[in-house]
Amino acid sequence: MESYRPISLPSIVGKVAEKMALRRLLWLWTPRPHQYACRSMRTTTMQLAHLIHEVEHNRNHYFQVNLPKKSGIGNQLHYRPHRTLLVLVDFSKAFDSIDHRVLSRLLANIPGVNCRRWLRNFLCGRYAKTRVGNRNSDRRPTLRGAPQGSVLGPYLFSLYVHPLLNLLNSFAGVTADMYADDLSIVINGHSREDTIPAVNTILEKLHARGQ
Repeated sequence: MESYRPISLPSIVGKVAEKMALRRLLWLWTPRPHQYACRSMRTTTMQLAHLIHEVEHNRNHYFQVNLPKKSGIGNQLHYRPHRTLLVLVDFSKAFDSIDHRVLSRLLANIPGVNCRRWLRNFLCGRYAKTRVGNRNSDRRPTLRGAPQGSVLGPYLFSLYVHPLLNLLNSFAGVTADMYADDLSIVINGHSREDTIPAVNTILEKLHARGQ
């Protein structure tokens, strides 16, 4: 049953209120440029163009290296292009795995006490039940995840992954982008051997964040 995603039926009035709130929230905090999807002018084509630009830029960026001459006497200066390693990560059930406690702390980035209180009330204290045919399950609290089908869901997810993107892009020679819940990481180095330690460190950080 895990491969079947339920159909969510959010309130129409609630979605109108979310739309109004989102317009104001975008004035207060805008997702970083490395986040694509569910935003104006941040399409799939734009992310692909940015990814290709990063790879081509690294290929056309040379560094100097001194190598022994064929005669064996002295060294000779050579120019070599940088190497690029691309890591693609697909987070399993990313939207459904949002920890409300963590997101509630991240809401401190949003200016305004009333605005933060409204967002916490919107996110927390939710209940859901499942209907199959004519039978309804008991109500259960939803302690994780962004509300499916909501207007604010993608915005809250962008806020949730904001620290992760900041961390990844703080590494030297690393550029990390996200399209919704798909993460692409471009790692630049002098050689393939130079990029491997960076990849291992990044994967360890991602694994630790996912626990």
